[in-house]
Amino acid sequence: MQTVEFGKPCEREMALALGYFDGMHIGHRRIADKVAELAEKYGCARAISTFADSPNRKESLFSYHDRQLLFDACGMELCLTLYFIRVCNMSGEEFFRQLVGTYKVRAIVCGENYTFGSDRCGTDVLKRLCEECGIELVTIPIYIYHSVVVSTTAVKTFLVAGDVRSANEFLGSEYFIRGNVVYGDGRGRNIGVPTVNLDLPVGVMEIKRGVYGTHTIVGDKEYKSVTNVGPRPTFSRSKFAVETNLIGYEGGSLLGKQITVYFRKYLRAIRKFKTAEELVARINLDKEWKE
Repeated sequence: MQTVEFGKPCEREMALALGYFDGMHIGHRRIADKVAELAEKYGCARAISTFADSPNRKESLFSYHDRQLLFDACGMELCLTLYFIRVCNMSGEEFFRQLVGTYKVRAIVCGENYTFGSDRCGTDVLKRLCEECGIELVTIPIYIYHSVVVSTTAVKTFLVAGDVRSANEFLGSEYFIRGNVVYGDGRGRNIGVPTVNLDLPVGVMEIKRGVYGTHTIVGDKEYKSVTNVGPRPTFSRSKFAVETNLIGYEGGSLLGKQITVYFRKYLRAIRKFKTAEELVARINLDKEWKE
């Protein structure tokens, strides 16, 4: 997928999804589907916008780079990358004029609650501006699923509560954390339960602390796994960590390698065990988790 920084040239005509798209939930996927339909209609590229930095200074559901993977998986061909710090003082009309003055936009798709510019223009203003420029605009209604409005906020709320199943339903795919394996203290290996420690990407939210049933991708292989998110009180370690035990992995050190941990099920809260032997016994039970 091609990435273009907002304001820098791109010669490709595009049908563009406008928004933040911090994770492609099932509402966002409806927008992506419409973009694909319009791109086919006009014979142009399927494009989507996002911010490389956080517009609301809150932690993101997915990192900017992981969002690009999601966009690509949803069939997007071009990612228009904005930096909030560079556009936050633009009015909606200023932003739109720069957008259409720089890029060959044939169609725009957004959610019906989309706002843009420092004056928080809504879709009524966007419709007028698009009509003036001969650009087709499609607004997608808010999606309600099981009586809940589908939104990034809803997904975050599920994850903070440890409700991975609902989060995954709303995402339309599994929540994941992708990062590089970093040094741990080696205690897992010393007690016979070797683990890998994942470096949480900067700016990504912390989900509910606890032990999860997960699957982990290492290279081109997938392993069932158990992941501890949070401190390790049995060994008096209070620092937040994402630590994964790969079931059946017999390879060498993964230090510095990139892995992806997919979250399937919340298993239990973190607790302090009296001995390392009690901890190992509990981990062995955790490893028997079922879908």
